[in-house]
Amino acid sequence: MYGARAANGVIYITTKKGKKGERAVINARTQWSVSNLARSESQKEMMNSEELQQYWLESSYRTQAQIDQIKKDWPNDTYWADVYFKQDVPMKQYDMDISGGSDKTEYFVSASYLDQEGVMYRSGFDRITLRSNITTTLNNWVKLGLNLGGGYDRRQTNQHIENSLNGGLSLLALPWYTPYDENGKEYTGRQIPGLALYHPHYLADMFPSKVKTQKFNPTGFIEVKPISNLIWRTQGGMDYYNYRTTSRRLASYVGNLNNGTAGEDWSQGVSRTLTNTLEYKWNVNEINRLTFLAGQEYTDFQSDLFSASGTGVADDRLSQLANVTSGQTINQRKTEYAYNSYFGRIGYDFNDKIFVNATIRQDASSRFGKNNQKAAFWSLGANWNMENENFIKDHTWVNALRLKASIGTSGNSGGSGPSWNYQHLATVSSGQYNASSAWGLNVAGNPDLTWENQMMANIGFDARFFKRLNIEFEVYDRNTTDLLMDVPYPYTTGYASILSNVGKLNNRGLNFQISYDVFSSPDYYLTPVINFGYVKQKFKELFQGRDYWIIPNTGVSYVVGDPISFFYPMLKGVNPDNGNLEWYVPGEDNTKTNTDPENVTSTFSSAALQQNTGIKRYAPINGGFGLNAGYKGIYLESYFTFSQGKYLINNDSFFFSNPSQFPGVNQTRAVRDFWKAPGDVTAFPKIGVTRQFDDSLIENASFLRLKSFTVGYALPKSILEKSNFFKGAKFYYTGRNLLTFTKYSGADPEVDSNLTTGVNPNTKQSVFGLQLTF
Repeated sequence: MYGARAANGVIYITTKKGKKGERAVINARTQWSVSNLARSESQKEMMNSEELQQYWLESSYRTQAQIDQIKKDWPNDTYWADVYFKQDVPMKQYDMDISGGSDKTEYFVSASYLDQEGVMYRSGFDRITLRSNITTTLNNWVKLGLNLGGGYDRRQTNQHIENSLNGGLSLLALPWYTPYDENGKEYTGRQIPGLALYHPHYLADMFPSKVKTQKFNPTGFIEVKPISNLIWRTQGGMDYYNYRTTSRRLASYVGNLNNGTAGEDWSQGVSRTLTNTLEYKWNVNEINRLTFLAGQEYTDFQSDLFSASGTGVADDRLSQLANVTSGQTINQRKTEYAYNSYFGRIGYDFNDKIFVNATIRQDASSRFGKNNQKAAFWSLGANWNMENENFIKDHTWVNALRLKASIGTSGNSGGSGPSWNYQHLATVSSGQYNASSAWGLNVAGNPDLTWENQMMANIGFDARFFKRLNIEFEVYDRNTTDLLMDVPYPYTTGYASILSNVGKLNNRGLNFQISYDVFSSPDYYLTPVINFGYVKQKFKELFQGRDYWIIPNTGVSYVVGDPISFFYPMLKGVNPDNGNLEWYVPGEDNTKTNTDPENVTSTFSSAALQQNTGIKRYAPINGGFGLNAGYKGIYLESYFTFSQGKYLINNDSFFFSNPSQFPGVNQTRAVRDFWKAPGDVTAFPKIGVTRQFDDSLIENASFLRLKSFTVGYALPKSILEKSNFFKGAKFYYTGRNLLTFTKYSGADPEVDSNLTTGVNPNTKQSVFGLQLTF
């Protein structure tokens, strides 16, 4: 029922509401927290001064005399992670809401303020949000509702991230250099002696970047009951944003003195949705009930972007765009799309035992050519409430048992971003040719482009046994056809690829959740819970008769008969006889993993040696487990998440553990295990042999993480009643990402990507909160 963009699942959100006839209830909450990097293992694995100097001696990179001079000139041992990343970063948040209602009206009003610093210098986020939700019944046949939400936030970002020596690669800094001068002050206005880099705080001050965002998302509805059991509902809403980025390089920056830059990016967008439904409930008799629903929904989106930048700003006080004197650039873009849908549903209820739903939906999208804009999707589902059957009622240990099954189709019209909106059209762009204005072909277009289709079937059950054991179980089979994929074409056509409907993909798996009420009473309770998901993925068909396709610049490949996998040259290891690296030579079919120890080479070629590593891009097993417990006002909630079979390309390791490729910078302790003489069995080759982009960079990123842990105390009602003012009060501590167990050597194993490039990792937070209700 959720339409065109539900192919990847639906998140259903119901905003909080008041209650009819309830006096006003006020909730006030305040939270304070500190944050640190969730994991610091990668930073701690970098060598200290003594270790690196000894390594340089062993590898003959420096002589003893040179090392002695370094110790004399630079008697320091700096842990650079503490310079580039902040510790105990503060956050504060204040929330208040008021809810209640009269005989005909329900209301809920809330406000929130959040102020949070980032772990990198000059990074942070502060936000104000407001929301009101009002529903009123005018009379017996008309009901109105209005939900208003809005917010304003400011974000400050450090521009030196990812593969930057002033960001993600900052740990390469030599540990004997120091960021402080002889007076103990940070170097400002000049580079750190020896390091040839500016202090990260000074650099961030000289390259400020700020983002301001305003959002407004109102929704209103009218619900009319013209006759008994018939409901007509019209709902309209929009989601509006205004987004502005201001970035500068100050003119006082000594690295480019009196030549500052100014840049402004502005964009706004609005998504509007109008939905009309008509629902009729027909009770045929006491045990047979039918529900009919028909509806129409229209959604559109429009966005505008404008940006300008330039250089040549001579003074920090002249930072506006009007003061740039050279290198002026401008950019403007507009994009839009629309969907129009019609849908219907028939629901059947037999004596509160058997429930059947059938739906049909037609979606039309402007993203496709006029001959392919429309597609129809359907679903059929059933639910058998077995605990109401006589043959189950006799078994008192069965408290609830529901069997459920469904099958249906849905459509996908592509991803986010403006490039998806016009792929069916042949488009052009402007440029210069022979010093004259010109235009050229930009996108080939595909008038046959249409919907990606998905059919999913599942069957499962929900049950409760012995008034303690709760089980939810489901198995599913999902087949995706006509995938929206970039199909490669020879460059002689003028295009590298054209978006097309090709290929077939199957995902088959199961999900279950189990909880058990060990204790359950008004004074104490104890409930452990575990959930588990497993998926088996297989590509069933590609395009152009291919058996495989490597997505350019990713190391990820589609292989018919296999899941999405990593395709890389496979490293055999270090040859103990000569200290060179050796790689397995692929067989005739490089979609099959070949690790024949008799067929290796020491000559590296990314194109010639790439093969199917057999390592899956997506983890097949994901889940979590936790515990809810309480005793007379004291409560505890904890939850772990885990992922098994997860792998990441640790791009950072290419820099941090590659001394021959990047000499003269710090490295991990692991590189000390290098080849020195025939017979040595080592992890790293002899000095002078560089590490390559091969499967040794693909690391096992399976993890177990304590995602959240809360312990608190709620004051008993006997104490609160004496005040005749407070209805509730609780104090609590919440920890997030407190513990992480993984073999992954990078900063964060939870990254959902094929490759990590030094971006800000997750943080662990300790939150202290107070909530009052009155």
